[in-house]
Amino acid sequence: MDNPQTSSPSSATDRNSISQKIKVPLEFIMEQSSDAIIVCSSDRTVLSMNLSAERLFGYSSTELIGKSSDSLIPRELLKESHEIIARINTDGTCGPFETVRISKTGIRIDVQITIISISAEIDECVRLVVICKEKPSSRVPIKDRRRSFSTQESRSIVLDTVRRVAMDILLSRTGVESLSQIAEAARTLAGAQYAALGVARQDGKGLQEFFAIGMTEEEETRIGLRPIGVGILGLLLQRTDPLRINVLAEHPNSVGFPANHPPMESFLGVPIRRGKTVLGSLYLTNKIGGGSFTAADETAVQGLGEYAAVSIYYMQMLQRQRALASVLITTQEEERRAVAYDLHDGLTQFVMAAHAHLEAFVSAHKTGKIERADRELKRGLKYLKDAVIESRRLISGLRSLALDDLGLGGALEQLISEEKAHSGWILAEFDQNIEDRRFDKSLETTIYRVAQEALTNVRKHSGTDRVRVHLWTDFTENPEEERLKLEVQDWGIGFDTDQHAVDISRVGLQGMAERVRLLNGIFQIISVPTKGTLIHADFSALQQTHKREWAEI
Repeated sequence: MDNPQTSSPSSATDRNSISQKIKVPLEFIMEQSSDAIIVCSSDRTVLSMNLSAERLFGYSSTELIGKSSDSLIPRELLKESHEIIARINTDGTCGPFETVRISKTGIRIDVQITIISISAEIDECVRLVVICKEKPSSRVPIKDRRRSFSTQESRSIVLDTVRRVAMDILLSRTGVESLSQIAEAARTLAGAQYAALGVARQDGKGLQEFFAIGMTEEEETRIGLRPIGVGILGLLLQRTDPLRINVLAEHPNSVGFPANHPPMESFLGVPIRRGKTVLGSLYLTNKIGGGSFTAADETAVQGLGEYAAVSIYYMQMLQRQRALASVLITTQEEERRAVAYDLHDGLTQFVMAAHAHLEAFVSAHKTGKIERADRELKRGLKYLKDAVIESRRLISGLRSLALDDLGLGGALEQLISEEKAHSGWILAEFDQNIEDRRFDKSLETTIYRVAQEALTNVRKHSGTDRVRVHLWTDFTENPEEERLKLEVQDWGIGFDTDQHAVDISRVGLQGMAERVRLLNGIFQIISVPTKGTLIHADFSALQQTHKREWAEI
C-alpha cells in the first residue's frame, strides 16, 4: 500500500488520469448524486471523488487523489476497514453498513456506507466505489437525536432503495434496463399499483418511449398504442415541479383513457430534467390501500428521478454515438467511393493514356519514324503532367497541400481569405502567435479541418457578416506542458446548446468534437441565441517529429 506521505506527484497524476477514463455511467452518477462517492483502487488509494464527498469530508479532490483513503477512517476502525476491503476484493459488494468517518477538521461523522467493486475497461483492474451517506442525526446534539429517530429510520429505507437502484445503474450496460428498474423501485417506494417512465422526444414535445410497470403483457397488448404525451402526461413535460392529483378524471387536463385501460385515480408525477432540457417524466397511479400519494412519496420518487435523468442521458448519448458512428461510416464509404471514381475517371485515365503514347513513341522510334515518335512523346509527357496535377488535386482533398507548403498559420490565413471571398463577409479576422512554427502533422490536420468545418458552419448557418479566428499557444518553461488553442467566433443567430445536446442532426459539430477527442484535446461550444457562437479547441502542442532520412546516392 502506498504511504500517503511518500506518494510521488507523478504517480498521483497517473492515477488521476486513470480515474478520468472510468467512463459513463459512473461519472454521471458521481456528478449528479447527493451522496458522497469516492472511487479507490484495490489498495485503498483514492482515484476520484465527487463534490458531495468534498463537502462531507472537507477535503478537495487534489488533496485526496493519489493518497490513501485511510485518512478518513478513525484509527480504532482501520483494521476492521482493511478486512472489509479485503473481503470486497474477493467477494464484490458490501453493505450498506453503519460506521464512523473523520472529516479534515477531525469531526467524527456517523455514516452509512455501501461499497461495490467494478472492473475498469481500460486495464481490467478492480475499482472500489464507496457510496457514503451521512446519517441525518450525525451532527445533531445528543439531546435532539431521539426526536428525529422515526423520521431518520423512514428516510434510511428510502435512501437504501435509491442507493441500490444507483448501483444497478452503475453495473447496467443499457439505459432501458435502468429505466425499468427505476420505475419498479418508484412503485415499491410509494406503494403504487402502477408505475411508468416516459422518455421525452428531442424537442420536448411528447413522448418518444414509454415503460410501464404493473400490467401484464396481455393487458398492455389489449390497450394498444403507448401514450404519446398528451393530457396530464403532456402537462408534466412542461413542469419543473412534481404533480399530485387525488382523482385523475377531475383534473382539467385529463383526456381520459383508451379502451381496455385499467381504472386509475390517484396520481403522482415527477418531471425528469437535466438543466433546462426535458428528458421525461416518472408516473405513479393508484396508491395501494386507497387515498392519495403523500409528500414523503413525492420526495422519495424525486430522488429516483435524479437517477432517471442520468440513465436517460446515458441512453441518449449511446443513441447519438451509434447514429454518429453510422453517419461517419457512411460518409467514409462515400468518400472512398468518390476517391475510387476520381482515380478511375481521372488519374488512371491520364496514366493509361500516357502509357499508350509512350509505347507508341518507343515503336515509332525503333522503326525510324522520327516525326511520329516526337509527336507521341509530347502527348505522353502531356498526359503525365495532367496525372501529376490530378494527383495533387486528390491529395489536397485528403490533406490540404497548403499545410505542407505554408504551415498551419499560413494555411489557415489562406483558408479564411477564401471563405471570406466565397461568403461575402465584411470582416474576417485572423490573429495568431505561432508564426512559422510547425507541429505534428496529425495535430495540424485536425486544427485545419476543425477550422474549415467551423467556418463552413458560419457561412451556411450563422447569418453573420463577421467572423474571427484566433490561434495561439501559451508558452511555458516546460515544452511538454505547452498548449495549442483554436477559437472560431461569429456574431450570428447562435443556437440553444441544451437543445443541441439531444440533437444528433448536427453531424458537423459532432465530427469536430470527435476529431478533437481523438487527439485527447478539449472541445467546447458556447452559443447564445441571437448573439453568436464560439468554437474552442485545446490541444497539447505536439511538436513536429523529424525522421532521419537517407541521403540520396
